[in-house]
Amino acid sequence: MRRIIITVPLSLSILLIGIDVSIVTTVIPKIAHEFNALSSAAWIATAYMVTLTALQPLFGRLSDIFGRATSLISSILLFTAGSAAAGWAKSMSGLIFGRALQGVGGAGIETMVLTIVSDITSVKERPVFLSIVNAAWLVSSVAGPVLGGAFSDYLSWRWAFLINLPVGAVLLILMGLLLRMPKPTGSLVEKIKSVDIWGSLVLIGGVTMLLLALNWGGKDYAWSSARIICLLAFSCVLLGLFLVIEWKVAKQPAIPIELFRIRNVSLVVVGQLFMGAAMYSPIFFVPIWHASVKNASNIAAGLHLIPYLASCPFSSLVAGVLVKKIGGYREFIVLGLAMLLVGSGLMILMDENTSTGKEVAFLLLMGIGIGLSIQLPLMVAQKSSSAKDLAATTSLYTFMRILGYSMGVAILQSVMQNSLEPRLNLLALQDPEFSKAILDTANDQTKIYSPDLPDALRVPLVHAFSRALHKVFIATVPFAAIAFILALPIDYAVMKPDKASENDNE
Repeated sequence: MRRIIITVPLSLSILLIGIDVSIVTTVIPKIAHEFNALSSAAWIATAYMVTLTALQPLFGRLSDIFGRATSLISSILLFTAGSAAAGWAKSMSGLIFGRALQGVGGAGIETMVLTIVSDITSVKERPVFLSIVNAAWLVSSVAGPVLGGAFSDYLSWRWAFLINLPVGAVLLILMGLLLRMPKPTGSLVEKIKSVDIWGSLVLIGGVTMLLLALNWGGKDYAWSSARIICLLAFSCVLLGLFLVIEWKVAKQPAIPIELFRIRNVSLVVVGQLFMGAAMYSPIFFVPIWHASVKNASNIAAGLHLIPYLASCPFSSLVAGVLVKKIGGYREFIVLGLAMLLVGSGLMILMDENTSTGKEVAFLLLMGIGIGLSIQLPLMVAQKSSSAKDLAATTSLYTFMRILGYSMGVAILQSVMQNSLEPRLNLLALQDPEFSKAILDTANDQTKIYSPDLPDALRVPLVHAFSRALHKVFIATVPFAAIAFILALPIDYAVMKPDKASENDNE
């Protein structure tokens, strides 16, 4: 009963950080207008994602050094402080700082929640509990844009961040009352000395440069520009240096290199890189498709994701219950990733004339597939590594999935932009009177349906966006295919029911 009760605030914590990934998509225009800083607006999302991604491995090791409860409560405090800084910011730089601080706290929350759930549950129980936590993250993906749109339209964009303060306060109280975890022994000085500070700083630098290059390349700067080439080159150097630090220097490496020598762990975490890109593609681009092709509002566009996001937690829970009963893992992971691959392929058929029924069927197929395979690979990786590396394995798993999401969205945005720009430029040349309005639609899809544009021009504009998103859906398929292929050679024997039972008894 205590495990069930503590799962509620743990899931709410995941919901909180998940919402802040997507809530900014609908409030950025208002923020950019208030601060008159459109050129810096992209950093509102980027600052959060960089720290959320890069610090996942560090928090895994911090929890081994300082304890799970201390790390989680500290992370909630940091996230709440970042929310306050962002909500009360008087300048764009202050807002970006608050978002970065939110990401620091969010990295700790995500890693700690999954690690704590793994700590307090047996192998047989874990699929059910993990499915509940993962459901919270998926629900947050549609809740974020809807809440952001509501706050932006009816209250103020600041509430997109300030709403986290009372929720964070409630979470701190609940965690303080309910969470009871063992505390590691040792002096504070020795604990601080063992923190992998240098490795974490180098990783932050490498990930930041990589994400900036992927976000700017082909959109703000040409891929062949010196800026993008330098960012990519230096990110490779820093990420290589990070591996050397983890291998030779760090006392308690954030990412133990020996984890990559374990076949199952390597296959699972690399697979998460590609699965993260594939599973978040619909979350990001289906609302854009509805806004540009179907003239849906921000809230309505987000609601079209309900078939996808509702089927994920349902099928995840079903998979968790069935695994607990029959003990089989391979069938669910392989079938789930196969459904994700087929669903991604069917999304290529989307165009201006696609019926709602077909779209729902495609999204349901992908959603069920993700639900079947979203939490079980983590258990395979955890069981394949040693008990002392549980937190490190979990944080590496979440790090790779979030990195996959960040890289995937950046790459797919570039695909969309590279397909859309030539089409818009051609339309602008054909109708010079409306050239500015045509080119402005690239950054604001609502302008497609401006009354200032003639209907005869609106039809080719809609087609241009439809074809650009068609390229995005094509580019999503390889991500899903690689995730599926990497799942096939995993050694599922480590998860046999008899072995699970033996470890539970131990």
